[in-house]
Amino acid sequence: MVTITSLDNPTVKYVRALGRRRERQRERAFVAEGARLLEEALQAGADPRVVLLARDLLGEGQAQDRLLIRLAEAQERWGRGMRVLEVTPAVLQSVGETESPQGIVAVFPFPERRQPAAGTPLLVVADGVRDPGNLGAMLRSALGAGATAFYTTPATVDLYNPKVVRAAMGAHFRLALRSNVGWEALDEALDACEAVWGADAAGETDYSAADWIAPTAVVVGNEDRGITPEGRERCTGTVTIPLAGGLESLNAAVAASVILFEAARQRRAAEARRQAAGGGRQ
Repeated sequence: MVTITSLDNPTVKYVRALGRRRERQRERAFVAEGARLLEEALQAGADPRVVLLARDLLGEGQAQDRLLIRLAEAQERWGRGMRVLEVTPAVLQSVGETESPQGIVAVFPFPERRQPAAGTPLLVVADGVRDPGNLGAMLRSALGAGATAFYTTPATVDLYNPKVVRAAMGAHFRLALRSNVGWEALDEALDACEAVWGADAAGETDYSAADWIAPTAVVVGNEDRGITPEGRERCTGTVTIPLAGGLESLNAAVAASVILFEAARQRRAAEARRQAAGGGRQ
């Protein structure tokens, strides 16, 4: 395999261009950086369009060997539809976002055709969340808590911003996602929910007292300004997280995590009760 040394190589320029939101939207593709993130994507069944790797930076060991084997298998499936190219460390650094290149970057198509997960709907709407780290952490928590779908509104930071992708740690490849969705387009999904809760520091209902067992959506707003007026119009109620120590609020990611894992706790308890009742009748 020939090692690419030029920063002006067309494929290298293509990957570098995806650092800009306009190009990501035009190509419907984004960049995932690092061996761990690529491994997560491959395990989830996602296949990259392009992979650039610098073996000197990737290192050696069983994990790296497994990753290269998975890449070879994916390339065999896709043939010319997937390119794996070796590059120099300098070339890899030119397309990466991290200060210390991690040896490999890959381009994936937007995974937005995935259907919502089966089960009782638990929808998450990020409405005006501007911090990429917060949005990425929200995605990670939504996956861990069993959310069935995740939406972002136009006021929210780009779902495929490289910092969001890194913070989400692979959640992009496992969650049902829709980005940049207007409220009118969201109405059908929200109408299928019995409750649409808005996370609000001044909310009227303790988050742990809300019913999260029924089909439910939670809307999490901007770190400073909260939920947009359009979002508030659609909320059937607001929930708050009681805080001690004079603290006024939590950041969006922490608040979303607390709420989502309460929803997961209630649903596990309800399922345990259902199974116990069913066992008693047998």
